[in-house]
Amino acid sequence: MATNKDRPLPVPGKLSKAERKRRNKQGGSAAVLGSGSGDVDKYSTWSRDELLHRIRELESGAGPSSGPLNATAIPAHLMSADTSSSPGSMASTDNESEAASTPVYTTIETPKRKDRRPFDFSKYAKRHVAFRVAYFGWPYGGFASQGMNEIKTVESELFNALLAARIIEDPLQCNYSRCGRTDRGVSGLGQVIALTVRSSLPKSSPHVIRSEGDGFVPETKDPADEGLTQEELEAKAGVYWKRGIKRNKDGSVFGELAYLNIINRLLPPDIRIVAWAPVPEDFNARFHCSWRQYKYFFPKGIIDIEKMRAASVKFLGTHDFRNFCKYDASKTIENYDRTIHEISIETVPEHNFPAKKSREFYQLTLKGSAFLWHQVRCMMSVLLSVGQGLEEPEVIDQLMDVQQCPAKPNYDMASDLPLVLYDCHFENIEWQYQTEVDLVNDITPLRLYRAMEDQWSCYVTKSLMYSRMLEQLDQAMLINLPEPGQSIKLGEYAEQNAEKENNISLGGDLRMFMGKRYSQLMQRQKCLPTEVKNKKHQERKRIKLALAESEANSANNSGTNSEVSSPAPASVETFAKAAESSSLGSLASTPAEDKEEVQDQDATDGKAPQA
Repeated sequence: MATNKDRPLPVPGKLSKAERKRRNKQGGSAAVLGSGSGDVDKYSTWSRDELLHRIRELESGAGPSSGPLNATAIPAHLMSADTSSSPGSMASTDNESEAASTPVYTTIETPKRKDRRPFDFSKYAKRHVAFRVAYFGWPYGGFASQGMNEIKTVESELFNALLAARIIEDPLQCNYSRCGRTDRGVSGLGQVIALTVRSSLPKSSPHVIRSEGDGFVPETKDPADEGLTQEELEAKAGVYWKRGIKRNKDGSVFGELAYLNIINRLLPPDIRIVAWAPVPEDFNARFHCSWRQYKYFFPKGIIDIEKMRAASVKFLGTHDFRNFCKYDASKTIENYDRTIHEISIETVPEHNFPAKKSREFYQLTLKGSAFLWHQVRCMMSVLLSVGQGLEEPEVIDQLMDVQQCPAKPNYDMASDLPLVLYDCHFENIEWQYQTEVDLVNDITPLRLYRAMEDQWSCYVTKSLMYSRMLEQLDQAMLINLPEPGQSIKLGEYAEQNAEKENNISLGGDLRMFMGKRYSQLMQRQKCLPTEVKNKKHQERKRIKLALAESEANSANNSGTNSEVSSPAPASVETFAKAAESSSLGSLASTPAEDKEEVQDQDATDGKAPQA
């Protein structure tokens, strides 16, 4: 077997193939080349300081410096025959001969990456479409974006994906509308948005927007095209069929962009575009919605389902729901009448645990034209109180009677986690789950189905682990309970003490401690009436405007006459004192419900007109 000693020595001035590869990899963005391979090889044994010193000499153009420093910088065994005799002979070398013997070095820089060419939206047609969006809102701060606030919302994620895919150019100029605004933590399976997007159809297509400023340039019609159908016009433009697929003249698939596939690739796994539909340019997802449907999931526990059903049917019809919502200071709402079309409470069979009746799951299904801010969660909170025997079903009638209860009592809302915007219905809309491109390049519905199946498998697996943990705890034996000398299983003991515990289940993982004695809703402290809240909001708005106007006048006065001291602008405290002295000042102490909060809504805040 050959050893390193048996291998031939490398030829001086010639690099092996492996060495050349190693040096090429280590070259980086710049390489120093000499006149020959021997020039490169003679620096292979130099130290870092020696190489830096030599580079500085070459960059300055002065050549190697004379003296002991240069003599010691270059090893004697690497010098050429005419300069390696002694250091003195090297120092006395003529400058011209040194410049002639010095190899030429060149710096090769890596070319900079060219800037991307800006996307030209004017080359494409536009059309108005509707997207059906499914999302799980637990990690998000609501559906609607919160302006400039750094709050992650479903809508902000959608806009980021639409902009990245060049589907829209500007979120403020795409004729955007949403069907509803869900609150923080609330999910949606049937949310609908509408906007104007880029289209791959030709600008002459009757399905695109053909108005000025939308990228459509009217072309001079050929007299020979008069009387031709759309199919004949497409054939004249080079559109043809091949193996059952309609293609353009350049061979690309004729049809619309694969919106679902393009956008879903850029969205988080808990947000998906499920379907799309072409809609008229004046379509509005909020005002053209016929009805909205919510679902709320909850375990049975100690809830009396029949009593809860008797209370829920009292919501049917048109009623004043001002005591079943949260006041929105940003909108002066005077009409709190809303119509509930359907309401039901049924079991969820796929999550039935026959071994424990208390672990059966139920769902409340609610269908209405429009809903107020937090209306569904407030309704569910009162229903849960009735189901747990804390309130009577008649409390629903009392809260909807504005004469008997003009202001909302203080009570907590139900949990946001089990609430989902299940469906939004529109007339004359046919949802499409694919495009022509999906038939050739990708099967978008199948990709969407597998993605949702993976998420379902993940959460069901977690649910099963918690179920097995509860089964183990059910069999845990407790000693000296409920009486000394007795023993009982933990599961049985928990059921016996469920009604004795001083807490109220508000759905999901939310429980409220009620103290020693439960206070009835009609006996609790009331919030301010909505009329008074509206007046207070208008007064605050007037004060802010007056303060802004005073500051603007002060700035103008100081600019026109800088020598004359202008009167100081009124401070916020001055206006606050003025407000306290007014007729509304006596209402300065307001409950926590009256504070302005982030504008999240369970659904639209206005009444949807007929489509």
